[in-house]
Amino acid sequence: MDKNAKEKLNTQPYKGARDFYPEDMKVRNFIFENWKKVCKSYGYEEYDGPFLENFDLYAAKSGEELVNEQLYSFTDRGNRKVAIRPEMTPTLARMVAKKLNELAKPIRWFSIANFWRYEKPQRGRGREFFQLNADIFGFEGIEADFEVISLAIDLMKSFDAKEGMFEIRINDRKLMDDFYRKLKLNESQIKIVNKAIDKKTKISEEEFEEWLADEAKMSKPQLEKLVNFMENPYPTLEELLNEKSEGALELKNILNLIDKYKLNNLVKFSPSVIRGLDYYTGMVFEIFDLNPQNTRAIAGGGRYDNLINLFGEENLTGTGFAMGDITLQDFLLTWNLLPGFESECEYLVTLWPSEDTKFLEKTLEVSNILRGKGKNVSTWLEKNTKLDKQLKYADKKGFKYAVIIGENEIKKNTIMIKDMVTKNQSEIELNDEFSI
Repeated sequence: MDKNAKEKLNTQPYKGARDFYPEDMKVRNFIFENWKKVCKSYGYEEYDGPFLENFDLYAAKSGEELVNEQLYSFTDRGNRKVAIRPEMTPTLARMVAKKLNELAKPIRWFSIANFWRYEKPQRGRGREFFQLNADIFGFEGIEADFEVISLAIDLMKSFDAKEGMFEIRINDRKLMDDFYRKLKLNESQIKIVNKAIDKKTKISEEEFEEWLADEAKMSKPQLEKLVNFMENPYPTLEELLNEKSEGALELKNILNLIDKYKLNNLVKFSPSVIRGLDYYTGMVFEIFDLNPQNTRAIAGGGRYDNLINLFGEENLTGTGFAMGDITLQDFLLTWNLLPGFESECEYLVTLWPSEDTKFLEKTLEVSNILRGKGKNVSTWLEKNTKLDKQLKYADKKGFKYAVIIGENEIKKNTIMIKDMVTKNQSEIELNDEFSI
């Protein structure tokens, strides 16, 4: 090898990030368009926030694992500690708090934004990802929690997902706190137990119980009660209801609404859903793929009642959820729910192989006429390219039609339209009434 030759740069993106080629953008746009359509159908308005935020915004409430292990943070040139956003809820709370007295309540907002977390890339998870966030502020009742669950279900249905393909599992953080009090767990034990429950689906039953016994220092009777609750939660739910548990009552009321509106085949109570973020205060839920090949959660969220008062004395209750594009795309691929994507460009206007400039002039003229009629048009620009090669290009790109303009067409002021599917050709006159 020539010692003077420069080392070539690697063509791979940063680890955990993705390149979006045109075919990938079609999938991404399909997902984003569905997200927007369904959110708008519920009256949610789109917003966005900055890609960089102050580090303290996440340190305050996002949770130790996210801040200490997953956050991309650095000190900028102004000596400010900043972070690339790993989630949207803290930014949303900051924005709402900033204009709290100006905004009409309730507030229904959604965003589709880009995020980064320093995680181990694997199926269903990258370091860079896009995420839908949908939130509602200003309703204290469980009806708002029910609305975001209904929105999540309709989002799944918008991709033709049906019963048996996915399941929503719900829980309540207040209920869990009341259950922990029954077990006589202290605050430090509760943090460890919540973390273990959040990771339960990723470890064996033996590892789960060892974690609780060794790190949370749970006694055997405490551990047995927790395991029994996880396996069959309804007897404990009834006990907590009899003891006037606020969380148990909230959950029961949400389950009643779910039953009333015949969504109980899609939603079930599961104490295994705890959500790792510190700001959740009430109902929490996650959407799971029921295909054994893809067992990750597709989306998750819940109620947070104390985020706004991080920025002032006033308070405003909120509830919402997030859905990631990577896990959703895996779900759609697993269940074969992605549609076939046609080319968004309809026409290729070919260029007759010749050095005579009149052919290029006519090709450009016809291209502009078609665009003026609202058509998507690709124009061949290279002279002396065989017509057969141009038509093969149109076929490979999936264009619906090819426009051919030769010597005869120029003389007669016409164009030849070739249907790239049927291969039929028709001649059309270029005049004021020209239509295609």
